[in-house]
Amino acid sequence: MEEADAEFPAAFNQEFVQRDGQQGYFGKNVLKRLVDGMESFLKEKQRSPGFRSMGPAALDGFMWLDDPELAECLSRFSHTCVVVSKQGRSARDLAKLSKLHPVADGENGMLASAFAELTGLDWQEKGRPKVIRPGTPMSDLMIPPLRTIGFRRKGPMVPILHTKIMLLGEMWWHDEDPLGGVADVIGFRPEQLWVGSANATHRSRSGLEFGMWLTDPQALQAAQKFLVQLMAHSEALDPDSDLFKPELLPVDFDNDAFAEYAAEHASEWDETDD
Repeated sequence: MEEADAEFPAAFNQEFVQRDGQQGYFGKNVLKRLVDGMESFLKEKQRSPGFRSMGPAALDGFMWLDDPELAECLSRFSHTCVVVSKQGRSARDLAKLSKLHPVADGENGMLASAFAELTGLDWQEKGRPKVIRPGTPMSDLMIPPLRTIGFRRKGPMVPILHTKIMLLGEMWWHDEDPLGGVADVIGFRPEQLWVGSANATHRSRSGLEFGMWLTDPQALQAAQKFLVQLMAHSEALDPDSDLFKPELLPVDFDNDAFAEYAAEHASEWDETDD
């Protein structure tokens, strides 16, 4: 039998419905069920967006992504960030990476300000944290749509990102902070979680896989926390380092500079108080 003719029988395919109405799947082409769910989510948000919506969003953690249909669907989310395991630099690896540049260079990245865990982070400068001094603007970070994480294998096995999860939700905005003050507030509301065994690859469609949708609040919150940590510790599509070296680092405040600034302007503030 030729490899191209190798195929599992349809007898493996099964579906089940959970008590909350969400569905699960076993068998071939489970990835289609993921894409179908994403398409349904997009249609629902187009038909009935939430209060002060900034559009549908997707946070993802996969070992690898190359399925064209899945990538195209992600491109239609207003905001997305897919984190995949860091790839090698062989000719084959570089060819794989080149096909993903359109995804990585997309304009529908994830707003860092929507997540408390990303507050205070900024792009490193020459390998060191960005230094904040009086007058230095804080960056309004946009995490690119495709990121990598982990170690580049150059011999023995290394730890990899091996999850196959996608969290769908909606970005929202508000013009008041928690205390009622005027402010630009952005947030993310998680709504549906996909968990399964299939990578986001075209090849996974021919294998025997498992996948299911969840709406349990605890699962949604745990997945969000995990996926935001992936973003916080991520790197570019093809970073220079073979090691685990996140590009986002906590900013470093120049306390001496702030103290000098406060001393210089203390009299002005005293006059204002009078």
